[in-house]
Formats: sequence, structure tokens, C-alpha cells
Amino acid sequence: MNHSPLLLGFTPRTMNDLDNYSVQHTCQYDTLKLDYAKEGITFNCVLPYDAQIGDVISLSATKPDARAESFSAETTLTKADLENKNAILKLIGEGETDDYLMQLNLLGLHGSIKNSAEFNAHIKSQAIKNKKMNAISPWLISAKKQGAKLMSVMLSAF
Repeated sequence: MNHSPLLLGFTPRTMNDLDNYSVQHTCQYDTLKLDYAKEGITFNCVLPYDAQIGDVISLSATKPDARAESFSAETTLTKADLENKNAILKLIGEGETDDYLMQLNLLGLHGSIKNSAEFNAHIKSQAIKNKKMNAISPWLISAKKQGAKLMSVMLSAF
């Protein structure tokens, strides 16, 4: 299934954006309707003003009652990304057709969270979760994100 990338951003849409159909996907309070095929779902992420070369943009989709993500994407920002003011992410993974909570993060030096946005999504999936999936990989990814959140909370206390 080939379709143009969906536009995601860290800021909620404004009144000026209501006429722009592609920006309507960025509202954090609407539910995105997504069709997942084995090649994944492509997103065009609008970069926030504080993005820098070497920062990481990550996107994950997790069921509300799950601990590990089902779908994820991550890319390290380059000079070209900053000049274009966007980065392309391809969400891949395995999961059932269901409702998911998607989290878009801008991670800075040492994995600290610089910016974050959440979206509700209903993903219609053609990929069925493989029961023999490596259990270590999702745990490591989740541990990295939890560590980044913990560090952010600890630093904000000072």
C-alpha cells in the first residue's frame, strides 16, 4: 500500500491550519485512522524549533493496557532534516487491529526528552503478532525510554 506520508507535529493545530487537510492529522485529540501493511506506515514529522543535528526523533504505538510497544520508528536528525524542517519516520512492528496510543518524542543528548506529543490511533493491521518474537528487544527499547523519562524527572527536580 503506497500513500503519501501523514504529517505529524509536536504542536497542536491552530485556527489557521483548519483549511490544510494534511495538518488535521496533527491534532493530538483526534483519533488517527491508520492502515498498516508489512512495509509500515510512513510519517512526515515536522521538527520543533529546538531540534538539533544528532537529536533523535522516535515514534511508538502502544496499546493502552500494554507495557511494551507494538510499533515503533526512530531516526537521528541530520543537517538535511533540519534544513527541510522535517524528518521521515517509518512505523514498523507487529500487532493486532486495535486502538493504540502513539507517542512522538524528540530526544536530545543522553536520551533526554526535549519535546513530546501524544496521539490516539486506530491501527488496522495486516501483521499479526508473532508469539516467538524476541522478548529482549522490546524490553530494551522500553527500558531506554523509561530511563530517559526518569532522568528528565530527576533533572526537573533541580
